[in-house]
Amino acid sequence: MKRIVVIGCGFIGARLTQEISFAGGQLLVVTRTEPHLALGLLPGVELRLADVSDPAVAAEVMEEADQVIYAAGGLMPAGSEANPVLDIQLTLPPLCTVLEAMRVKPVTQFMLISSGGTVYGQPRYLPVDESHPTEPVSSYGMVKLMCEQYVGLYARLHGLRACVLRCANVYGEGQPTQRGQGAVGTFLQCARQKKPVTVFGDGGTVRDYVYVGDVAAVVLALLKRREDVNVLNVGSGRGTSLTELIGLVAEVTGNKVEIDRRPPRDFDVREIVLDVSRLRALLDIEHTSLEDGLRRTHQEMALSTAPISEAIG
Repeated sequence: MKRIVVIGCGFIGARLTQEISFAGGQLLVVTRTEPHLALGLLPGVELRLADVSDPAVAAEVMEEADQVIYAAGGLMPAGSEANPVLDIQLTLPPLCTVLEAMRVKPVTQFMLISSGGTVYGQPRYLPVDESHPTEPVSSYGMVKLMCEQYVGLYARLHGLRACVLRCANVYGEGQPTQRGQGAVGTFLQCARQKKPVTVFGDGGTVRDYVYVGDVAAVVLALLKRREDVNVLNVGSGRGTSLTELIGLVAEVTGNKVEIDRRPPRDFDVREIVLDVSRLRALLDIEHTSLEDGLRRTHQEMALSTAPISEAIG
């Protein structure tokens, strides 16, 4: 039976799995580690704990694949900067093994979840469109760009129908906070626990924050269209500074947010906002405002930490 294959089941991969399942899709989810959600209990979802860097595993998975969404990754940005070799080792072999397996067993569509916030580097202009030069200033961005280039290579040489989604800073329900993955989840958790948030620099760093549900909506729409897109920015098209984000977090949680200021980091881009004109022209996707997305994320955090009797009302 041919079906949609999701490789990687972290924050984004888990949400994609949920949304595709809710839409009636048949999925095989392949992940190296046990996900924190019981995704295998969702309708139409088979969860398989396996490492696709093993050629035998990748070949077996591709036998069952119609469309493939590659959402696996390596280290977080700070971890990649501290240990770039490890990030490369964790990230590139699985992807390249999957690409080789698809060369032998072609699929109808391949989507790579990439990083629009890091592959462009320091912007020459804002907002940044898909034709902007890719000049990463961080190890994390370089590794993401290498992934994109391998996908492009297989598209050119072997006819792989591929789409690279350059996602802005993705946030939302289920975002891990213990690893410092994303400012939104981390800031909300700190505010809820009345702990200071760590800010590198003066708070003027600007990012484009996109709600994970919007990313899932884009993926679902592209799965249905099955047309060549190549590269697509997936963001909100709106820039928000860290200082502004902290103000919104304080408003949503009702708690004052203390700031632990640290020196700026060399590998952080000062300002990045994605041009999403192409996305909006291609797909009719309703954008979730940052304010609404923060409230949804905060509500989910509150429910997940509330006593059972309180959580069920």
